Amino acid sequence: MKHKIINILVLVITLSLVLFFTLKDDFSGVITELKSINVTMIIISLIILLISMFIKSLSLNAFLNKKYKKSIGYTYKLTLIGNFVSGITPFNSGGQPYEIYLLKKDGIRISDSTSAMIKDFMSYQISIILIAITMLILNKEYGMFPTNSNVNILIWCGFILNMIILLLLLMVSFSKKIVTKILKLVSKIKFIGNKIKNTDKIEESLSNFYSSATEIKKDKWIFLKCILLNIIHLITLYTIPLFVFRSFGITNISLVKSVSATTFVMLIGNSVPIPGGSGGIEYSFMQLFGIFVKGSTLSGAMLIWRFVTYAFSLIIGFLILIIKKGSDKK
Repeated sequence: MKHKIINILVLVITLSLVLFFTLKDDFSGVITELKSINVTMIIISLIILLISMFIKSLSLNAFLNKKYKKSIGYTYKLTLIGNFVSGITPFNSGGQPYEIYLLKKDGIRISDSTSAMIKDFMSYQISIILIAITMLILNKEYGMFPTNSNVNILIWCGFILNMIILLLLLMVSFSKKIVTKILKLVSKIKFIGNKIKNTDKIEESLSNFYSSATEIKKDKWIFLKCILLNIIHLITLYTIPLFVFRSFGITNISLVKSVSATTFVMLIGNSVPIPGGSGGIEYSFMQLFGIFVKGSTLSGAMLIWRFVTYAFSLIIGFLILIIKKGSDKK
């Protein structure tokens, strides 16, 4: 509980600073721009966000349904709740563990839910890398964005971090020996080793997990389908700036520019150790889309985009979590 409060405080302070620096130079201009937006385009953006999250939930549903028959509605709600928890934890790290916790409460073994989450997350990471490589190649070919700026360094840092995460996932999934050695090494550390008392149960859980993880080889078509689903999810999500800028009457942001710039923005955001990537995401959005749009319109678009893709998704996930807790008590 203490960690959640600290995370929320850090998030509120960071977002307040972002809001201050965004509005301080032209407060009246940004407010004027926001008053003139096309509300229909914003509603379309909100719908696109919900559709993209629905597509994402189909991937988890496919992995869970190998052993447990769960409805698409169930995994959709689970995905939205996980998105909320990820949004208030550093490096978006809290979503998957909390989803595993909820699945355990609903009668799914931890080894099975962890295996499904790992495979889902792995397919998600592969999708991020594939889209990032495609957009980096397109950028080099057509030079849409600066190639020698500070933002470019941040983009590559984000790309490398995502590659490291993917490699670690592959190691965890397929190298039982390495993980077992790490576990034994960690158990020798006094203040941690005292807490790890039942090593037999941990090894049993590892065995169950690895037997599930090897199913990737058997279910390669499901895995490939889930990579495709995550690619569609991300591309759908990355089109939202296109509609946000259209709400301000800006028409020089093409679909390719929207997807490319947002890919780089999210790569940078993934490397910021603050809940929601706050600070880094807003800065990179202003820098990358600032190539095409200037002034108060850019600031207003950034605020609306962050509301649609971050604040709105947090609100929806939080409401579903409250409803779920209420129904579980009954």
